[in-house]
Amino acid sequence: MDEIYFRITNHLEILQVRGSLAIQQGQQWVSTLLTYCQRYIQELFSDQHVQHMKDIIHNLITYIKKSWEQLHFKYYSIHINFTQFYQQLAAICTNEVTRREIIFCLAGISIGTLIGYTIGRNWIYYSHHMHYIKAITCHHYIGIEGVSMTDDAEMPTIRKSNDLLIQVKAASVNVVDTKICSGYSKAYRRLLNSGRHKDIPVILGRDCSGIVIDIGQSVINFDIGDEVFLAVPSWAPGTMAEYITVPETQVVKRPKRCTHETAASIPYSGCMAWDALVNKSIIKEGNAKGQRVLIYGGNTPVGCILIQLVKLWGGYVVTASRQNALPVMRALGADEVLSLNESNIEKELELHDKFNAIFYTGGQLTELHTLKKYLHPHGSFVTTMPENLTSDSLGFISGSIFAVCVRIQLLIQYIFGCNIHQWKEGSKIKVDYLQALSELTDADEIQPVVDRVYTPHNIEEALHHILDPDAIGSTIIKF
Repeated sequence: MDEIYFRITNHLEILQVRGSLAIQQGQQWVSTLLTYCQRYIQELFSDQHVQHMKDIIHNLITYIKKSWEQLHFKYYSIHINFTQFYQQLAAICTNEVTRREIIFCLAGISIGTLIGYTIGRNWIYYSHHMHYIKAITCHHYIGIEGVSMTDDAEMPTIRKSNDLLIQVKAASVNVVDTKICSGYSKAYRRLLNSGRHKDIPVILGRDCSGIVIDIGQSVINFDIGDEVFLAVPSWAPGTMAEYITVPETQVVKRPKRCTHETAASIPYSGCMAWDALVNKSIIKEGNAKGQRVLIYGGNTPVGCILIQLVKLWGGYVVTASRQNALPVMRALGADEVLSLNESNIEKELELHDKFNAIFYTGGQLTELHTLKKYLHPHGSFVTTMPENLTSDSLGFISGSIFAVCVRIQLLIQYIFGCNIHQWKEGSKIKVDYLQALSELTDADEIQPVVDRVYTPHNIEEALHHILDPDAIGSTIIKF
């Protein structure tokens, strides 16, 4: 191994010496060229510049030509006999290097290459002029108190051919955003994202409505100026920023009859509601005839859309919500509305037949096993609240094992052509759902419900409001 190191070092030193000579020769040529230029400028301002103009230009061109020929000769005069070098290296390895040393050498090169690629992948620096934008970020996992509006977030740029650059006009606040403030989905965030999106600060927001202002080279379904809306899973980069970039496969043109504020209330809550109905319950997509459905927390963003979808598909809806939301629940089409303020909900439910499906969407707290008592034996109980993630509380060893398992599953998904955004919660967010919701909204079959609209500076108040049991519908941040 010492002999290999010596010979390689020897060749590198020869290359370095020849390179230094070439650089010195180049510096001399540049210095001479600058001298000629200086003389040319001086004569240009002299009285005889007209007579010598042609001679100076001719001499300058001749000198550049000769310099280029010399540089060309120097370049091709630097020659290394690679065949001889490899033969000597093979002879050394055959005679003096053990198989174990060769294995260790190859392993070191492989590991070094992998580490270098990982560092370059995650720490790559883009040499462009930095622009800053406003964004709502969580700086510490200490709850809502760790969230603030910042005006020095990095302006995103299109880096993939299928990306869209979107100017966000409005984004909705969801319960999952309040959980992200306490570290929700941080393990998946480290594993499924790259660069600055792997850890705090985390941009909040799970959906938005905005305008496409730039597109990648391979984008075919959208153009600059299109008004769109979208939703992203809890571990993905958030949408509460002035500008975001997302793949076109996650975006749909927003309903035309809505403003940006009302359109922003639909994507995330709508996808959660649609998935709960068609994938988690006994209700078939587009057909809820003969089904008795209880929606506990009908005044939540998800509850408002659930009521309308079940009614649209022909089901019988009973909803339980706060007293102040009763008129809105009836306007959305609920057949019966139970007040959570004035009556004992258990006594009220005992007066009803059992339900084929029960949906718990949050709002006023209750024991879930209490609601399950009123479920038909072959019925389905579904909660749309963010599930607790054990991965967020794993230690170093168990967390490392978990990370390996996730990466293996991601590799399998990649082999079978699955999108990374289909991971876990991402499987509930589909463009097919968004497209259907957009069309139903334009057809006046679904009515978005917006409770309050806040500015980015009032994000803390907005996060507290979405947790208020008396809130009705969505809470919106307007940019």
